[in-house]
Amino acid sequence: MKISLVLILLTALLFGEEKNLNELLSEYREAGELYNETKEENSGNVIVYSRSDLDRMQAYTLNDILKTIRLFTLKNTKIGMNTLVKSPYSEATTSSVRVFINSHELKSITAGTAMAQYGKMGLNFIDHIEVYQASNSISFGGEPGNMTIRMYTKDPSREDATIIQTSINSEDGGGRAQLIEAKKLDEYSYLANIDVGKSNYDKHNAANGAKLSRDGKRIQAYVSLQKEDNFLVELGAGGENSDIFAGFGPSVRGGSFDSKSMYVNFTKYFDNDLKLILGSDYEEIKVRNLDSMGITLQDRTKAYDLSIENGAQTNNAILEKKAIYGDNYILVGAETRFKKFFLNELKSNGVDKPVIVGPRDLDIYMLYIEDEYKFNKNHSATLGAKVDYYKNYMSESATQKLIRFAYNGQLRDDFSLKFFTQKNYTYPIFAQTTFSPLYYPNPNLKATTGNLVKIEGEYKKDALTLTLGVGGSKSKNGIAFDRVSNRYINNPDTADFRQLFINTKYKFNEDNKLFVEYFIADKDKTHLGSDNGALVQLFNKVGRFDFYNELVYRSAYIDMMGYEIDAGYDYTAGAIYHYSKNLDLKVKGENIFDRASQSNINGVFTSAIERRAIFTLEYTF
Repeated sequence: MKISLVLILLTALLFGEEKNLNELLSEYREAGELYNETKEENSGNVIVYSRSDLDRMQAYTLNDILKTIRLFTLKNTKIGMNTLVKSPYSEATTSSVRVFINSHELKSITAGTAMAQYGKMGLNFIDHIEVYQASNSISFGGEPGNMTIRMYTKDPSREDATIIQTSINSEDGGGRAQLIEAKKLDEYSYLANIDVGKSNYDKHNAANGAKLSRDGKRIQAYVSLQKEDNFLVELGAGGENSDIFAGFGPSVRGGSFDSKSMYVNFTKYFDNDLKLILGSDYEEIKVRNLDSMGITLQDRTKAYDLSIENGAQTNNAILEKKAIYGDNYILVGAETRFKKFFLNELKSNGVDKPVIVGPRDLDIYMLYIEDEYKFNKNHSATLGAKVDYYKNYMSESATQKLIRFAYNGQLRDDFSLKFFTQKNYTYPIFAQTTFSPLYYPNPNLKATTGNLVKIEGEYKKDALTLTLGVGGSKSKNGIAFDRVSNRYINNPDTADFRQLFINTKYKFNEDNKLFVEYFIADKDKTHLGSDNGALVQLFNKVGRFDFYNELVYRSAYIDMMGYEIDAGYDYTAGAIYHYSKNLDLKVKGENIFDRASQSNINGVFTSAIERRAIFTLEYTF
């Protein structure tokens, strides 16, 4: 890697007389970014948040990244967690978003998506983030999703330091502290991170007199040990306690939401590009919800005091082999995944409450193969197939198939083209098939199936990069809630979805750049969410100061309850003063206009990111 960086500099010095020193340094810096080793251009429309981007954005939590992703809006839920809502769908829909740390997928059987559990996760130990839309559901393994977020941890051999970061914010008593240690010891290296935070938010009074609060505390830890080209062991754990916010009912009068999660992941690298991954996840959820008007349960009875204790465990094993035959780059893999749900307690008004529970176990067996054929250094085509077998214990088992084709070509020096088409599916989640205190489970739900096509063209000339992407999908057998039967059912109608995005990036020099993006989304039925949005990011450096400005726009819409939700303008600004080689002083203002896109929670309008100022001190030993 170091040799290649030196060659880039020497080549530029010999043949690029028109380039100035800043441009050469920029090329050197970009060539050294870790995302160059992990990014997969043929696996979808890729959005990369580099190490430098995350630092200058002062992206302290995953939510700071989620709110900027095109075609999605960060929203609040009734229990105070956050979720990603796809444009222009309603907040009641479940987005199939997968989240990885290195090769381990973060899972939440109870919530169906890792967004709720990990949105507030600290990013101090993360090197870079890659977001894949129209993502590769074959090479990424696991259950398919319409978007994949891959986070990669910092390389201990590059860091070799201990970093302390502490923050306070303008909300009374809010703040966080993080410690990261990264060391290399001969052929071994380790990375350790601990993050403790307290979040306070605005309190809201509902029209019926209910008082809404989502204040909370969170702790997380991550430890990894690796031997280069041999193995990687990772252990992650987190816990969160927060007020119940609006809860499940119409008039909350107190309660709490407690979650605990942990995972262990072991990756072993063998000779001849053979890799084995073993992983295990555990989560536990405790909910206490008091409501003065009563929470309507499955059987239509009222719970004025509802207590729930449930959780899940997932174990998985992956075996992958890569091989090269001429111009064919082949990936073959197999995965098993065993999910188990448990319900320890459900009490209504202090008394055990019997409810209908669906299948508690689900076993998944997956086989996949992918072949990337490289015509030459500028053109490649990828064809992949995947077969997934779902073994159910209370309903008919199912076999699902995926087929994917991708083309990636450099048509001219300044123009490249990507094309993706995929036959895909989305399997129902446990909250739909197994358990909810509010509605009946439906173990007979079928997977939603569909086809998608996306095309992306990129023009790059000197400091300017212009990208245009269009796409569409058609799905059938969608999953929708039926109020008559009080359960989720399959909708036999087809649904069409279309999207377009355009963005441009202009690099003034290695430390100053501008990014502007606009998207529009459309579907064949009523729009119940924002159908267009924009993002503006400006990175600047002046002397020892780094400046960052960001504007996230989401259009107005009429929600599913008939309320008009105003357009959102989330303006964020930050500054970093590099006092010395070891000490950074930072300040950041979030949602400065107090106009970010809102959620309608029982008639109270709230933003996922509230207006506040954050002051941070970071010291490197």
